Amino acid sequence: MLIADYTSHKKGVTLEGEAREAIYFEVVENYRNRNRNFGNARFIGGIIEEGRKNMALRLMAEPDPQNISAEDFVTITKPDIEKIFARKRPKGVTLPIDEALLSESLAQLNGLLGLDNIKTEVNEQVKLVRYYMEIGKDVRTAFSTHTVFSGSPGTGKTTVARILAQIYKALGILERGHLVECDRRALVAGYVGQTAGKTGEMIDNAMGGCLFIDEAYSLTAGGPSDYGREAVETILKRMEDDRGKFMVIVAGYTKEMQQFLESNPGLKSRFDKHFYFKDYTEVELLQIATNLFAEKELRLDVDAKAMLQQHLGGLMRNRSKYFGNGRAVRKMVDETLRQHDLRLANMHPNQRSPEVISTITLDDLQHLRNTTTNTEQDRKLGF
Repeated sequence: MLIADYTSHKKGVTLEGEAREAIYFEVVENYRNRNRNFGNARFIGGIIEEGRKNMALRLMAEPDPQNISAEDFVTITKPDIEKIFARKRPKGVTLPIDEALLSESLAQLNGLLGLDNIKTEVNEQVKLVRYYMEIGKDVRTAFSTHTVFSGSPGTGKTTVARILAQIYKALGILERGHLVECDRRALVAGYVGQTAGKTGEMIDNAMGGCLFIDEAYSLTAGGPSDYGREAVETILKRMEDDRGKFMVIVAGYTKEMQQFLESNPGLKSRFDKHFYFKDYTEVELLQIATNLFAEKELRLDVDAKAMLQQHLGGLMRNRSKYFGNGRAVRKMVDETLRQHDLRLANMHPNQRSPEVISTITLDDLQHLRNTTTNTEQDRKLGF
C-alpha cells in the first residue's frame, strides 16, 4: 500500500479514500492467493495505471466539462478501481443440465448393489438442483458438495466418488467432473514448508472436479507437529477460497473418520455431508461374484455356487473392519478364473465343449479350501 501511495503520487494522481480501501481489499485477496507468478510491486503499479486510465475515460464521458473541477482531473475514485477487477473477476456461468450424462451416471449409481441410503440422497440432490435452476438459484453455492465417505474397504467408495463427480458435472455443479485420487503420501512432504505446495498442486489438478482423499484420517494421526496437519489447513483454506470450483471427498474407516473430523474445528463445518457405506451382506457378495463371472460369460454350476456361498458365509461370520468386501470377492474371482483357465489348458481340445468352457465347477474353487477364514490373514495382506 505504501508502493500504491508512492506510485500514484509519482503519476500525479490522488487516491480517493474509498478507492484506497478498494485497492487494499484486492491487495489482501491477491496476496493470500498468490502463486509464483504474483507481480508484487508490478501488480500495484498496474492497478494505479489502470485506475488512472479509467479516471480519464470517466471524465471524457462527462457531458458538461464545466462540471469537472481541477481536483476531479487528478482523483481516482472507487468506481475507477472496481472497474479494473470487474473485468478480471470471472463471472459465474450457469451450465445447462447434460441430460444424457446425468441419465447414464444415475443408471450406474442405481445399478450398484446395496448403498440404498446413498442412492436415495443423491437422487434427492438431483431433484433439488432441478428445482433451484427453475427458480434461478445458483446451484454451485446452493449446497455443499464436500463429503465424508466412511465404511470398510471394498464397499464401493471410490466407485461412487467417480460416479458422483460425473453426476455433478452433468448438473453443472462441476465443470470437468474428473476424479483425482490421492492419499497422505501424495499430499505430505518430508520437510518443513513443502507440504503446502505439494497439497496445493493436487488441489490444482482437481479443479473443476473432485479430490478424493483415501484414508484421510492419516493426515491428523501423527500429533500436533505432524506435517499432515499442514495439508489439512491448506485443503480447508482452498475449500473456502475456491468455493464451488471443486469438491473434496475424504474417505476411511468409520471410527477413524469421526476422530479425523474432531481433530480440527474447520473440518466439521466444511464437511457437512456424510455417506456411510455398509458392509455387503452374504447375498450381495454372492451376487457380486456372480456378476463378475457373468462379465466373462461364465456361470457357476450348482455345486460351485453352494461352495462359494458357504465360503462367503464363513468370511462374513469372521470378518473384522479390515475385511475387503467387494475387493476381497474380486480377488477371489480373479484366482478362480485363473484356475478355470488352467483346468481347460490341461484338457484335450476335443473335451472343451462350449458348456465346459463357460462353466465354473468345484475344481475351479479348490483354492478356497486353502484360504483361511480368519480375518487376521486379511489384515496382514492389507485388505
